[in-house]
Amino acid sequence: MLSPSLPQVLQSSYHSPQLDVEVRLNTNESPLAPPDGFLRDVASRVVGSSLNRYPDRQARELRSRLGSLHGVGAEAVFVGNGSNEVLQAIFLAYGGPGRNVWIAAPTYGMYAQIAATTRTELLHGRRNRSGSVDAGLVDPDAELVVICDPNNPTGMVEPAELRSLPASRPNQFFVVDRAYHDFDLRQIPEWSGENVALVRTFSKALSLAGLRLGYVVADPAVIEVLYAIYLPYHLSALTQMVALTALDWYQELTAMVHMVTHERDLMGARLGSLGLAPYPSATNFILVDMGVNDAHTVWEQLVARSVLVRDASQWSGVGNALRVTIGTPEENTRFITTLEEVLG
Repeated sequence: MLSPSLPQVLQSSYHSPQLDVEVRLNTNESPLAPPDGFLRDVASRVVGSSLNRYPDRQARELRSRLGSLHGVGAEAVFVGNGSNEVLQAIFLAYGGPGRNVWIAAPTYGMYAQIAATTRTELLHGRRNRSGSVDAGLVDPDAELVVICDPNNPTGMVEPAELRSLPASRPNQFFVVDRAYHDFDLRQIPEWSGENVALVRTFSKALSLAGLRLGYVVADPAVIEVLYAIYLPYHLSALTQMVALTALDWYQELTAMVHMVTHERDLMGARLGSLGLAPYPSATNFILVDMGVNDAHTVWEQLVARSVLVRDASQWSGVGNALRVTIGTPEENTRFITTLEEVLG
């Protein structure tokens, strides 16, 4: 039997521990479930649906609605099963053997994994001392450039000057991951350009991580390529149905964003009062440098007390840090009081 040849980076693939704990603040999900009215609306639409038929292969209604949300036509939207699948589609179309992609650690670990899976050469970029990416740090010879903005795991927004780079480098293709865009309340102008693909998700601000719905907004020529290379009927009728219902409930589903950002700022202040160094965050999580305390040991002691956060201490470019998802006020208080206990 032929054995698969896995690149070394795939020997320990990206994952987050799913442990049975009372407080789970490790995967940047919404702390609140969708409202019951939304779930009842979904159920009513499922009843009587024609699941014996294949779904709309082009997801035309969903793409039209998403296009309206972003001020573009349906032809400028590609939808997939989570933003990771969307990113993979982009790498399959624009990466692969003989091509390269530039990323700057620390950033989302799936970029390197997808690069390895698609046999795309990985160009390792660097960040400035503050942790952001200056325009001059982006390799001009890179074919694909992936920017997470705001960045995961640091939570920081990239400098505004970086948004002018696509216009001055038309031969590069910029993939901008906007998973956490809704938690940045400063209304910074959006990235734009024919060589820019904006990747979005329903998993964060819309409280629908379990749906696995992601999409990309890009020039129609880019979208045409993505649909040409992707498998037919890849997005189920149920996924399309729930996503359309979510757009009907958009205001209600995103209402929790203000609670999360308020709690995020409170948590940052409380972490600082413990003598720790939280990174400034424009997301629904905080990366915190644990200082003289060993991050992995602290993580283990938190888990022993039924509180789960993310151990980031082994991630490239991060250092001695933990990443904490913002939960409900009660969960956040439980985390802080438990952390105080662990730190003594």
